[in-house]
Amino acid sequence: MIELDQLLTWCDTEYTNALHCQCGNACTNGNYCRGQQTNCYSCIQRVHSYGNHTYHYNCEKMVLYYTLKHCYRFGAEVFYEINRLKNDIVNWQEINITSIGCGPCSELFGALSFWRTIGKDDVDFHFRGFDTEPLWQPVMNQVQASFQAADVQTFGQDVFAYYGQSREPVDVIILNYMLSDMMKFHFGQYDQFLNNLIVLIRQKQPRYLLVNDVYLLVSVGATNKMLRFMKNANLNYKQAKLQYHNFHPYIGQFGKQVPKQPFVMSDASIVHKYAPFPETNSIQTYIKFQ
Repeated sequence: MIELDQLLTWCDTEYTNALHCQCGNACTNGNYCRGQQTNCYSCIQRVHSYGNHTYHYNCEKMVLYYTLKHCYRFGAEVFYEINRLKNDIVNWQEINITSIGCGPCSELFGALSFWRTIGKDDVDFHFRGFDTEPLWQPVMNQVQASFQAADVQTFGQDVFAYYGQSREPVDVIILNYMLSDMMKFHFGQYDQFLNNLIVLIRQKQPRYLLVNDVYLLVSVGATNKMLRFMKNANLNYKQAKLQYHNFHPYIGQFGKQVPKQPFVMSDASIVHKYAPFPETNSIQTYIKFQ
């Protein structure tokens, strides 16, 4: 996929040419960045560590490395997730996708790749990505600049404020590794987020809400809480859950076990030196509104 290759080539160049991190006392991983290290994955692992609820993405190099390491996997997971809706979506004339907490927009590449595989035109593909973390803005700008025919726009503003004024339609809402991050690092705001999400669903009446996330207790809890809020709000929907990740007795069975799948959008040769994960490994929730 040429647009994904362009983004990752840009990220690789920016990461390679960037100076060593200057995080100082705010470094996510202690004194690691003050040395001569050029591999930011240790800092990302610190953010992702189970017991961490304090350190988060706080460095431009870290978000570049995150994109190079994770974008193929996360994009492929969304490709397969939306592909399971093919028998319905193949009849659509256009698709309008809203991604909340988009970061590097890996879900965009998975969704557009799917749209193309079912013979649809880029001009009928509309994507709106939202992330209020300023560190993601350069990557999001590069994502938007990579597309010509497809209608791709990314925003650093609040998604709910945007749609409070916009009349644009929403067919699919995607939460890609977003719920777990919010539950872990912004727990006190999670209930309000869910209430705002329900208002958005009522306002825009999307056809689907798709969740793709990591197989951890925090993700399972965040997803199940969202479903409870939606049920208590009397939203009319059907749901299905599945998981690529192997069952772990401590976490429990999240959904139907399905085989792991390989990348579909590119051969990942551009980011080979970053050792991208080779296959899907997430948990997924499908919500179809009635």
